[in-house]
Amino acid sequence: MIRALLRAATVLAAALLATTVMAGSAAAVPISQRFSVPSGDNCTYGYTEGVLEWRSTAPTKAVRLTGVVVDRPSANEPIFCRDDRRYTIASYVAYAGERPIDRAAQRVDNGVLRFDFVLDSDAWAVGIDRVVIQVCRTSLDRPSTVPDYCGREYTFRPTSIGPNGS
Repeated sequence: MIRALLRAATVLAAALLATTVMAGSAAAVPISQRFSVPSGDNCTYGYTEGVLEWRSTAPTKAVRLTGVVVDRPSANEPIFCRDDRRYTIASYVAYAGERPIDRAAQRVDNGVLRFDFVLDSDAWAVGIDRVVIQVCRTSLDRPSTVPDYCGREYTFRPTSIGPNGS
């Protein structure tokens, strides 16, 4: 009787340990999420697309972004957009609540730029709960830091299937 009780307790402890280990490793598996964000114009002169890799469920400490920023017309694509003398800049901002905690921007003119970078949470932030991506277009003909126009912001969260516009 005692032997059966000890065997049952051992089996139960092993099952609990296995469940805990599997739950811990499942939380550590990165969540990959595709994104595609346009510049908002009729010709889609500029866009960015790629993958957000959340290092864990929200709030996470880091999000890896890989992909491209495209400004049309580009060399290896049929020309259906005339050169409008603007460049494309894509911005990527990580938030913890309402506070922006890390950001990056990628700029390209008449081409394709590949990127691979990480947005990190700082020591004071709880973690990243969303990433907001926006694509803007700025004139080459006049020096300005203000874009001529921007597409809408797209918000990505690690638990959502697709973007939620803001």
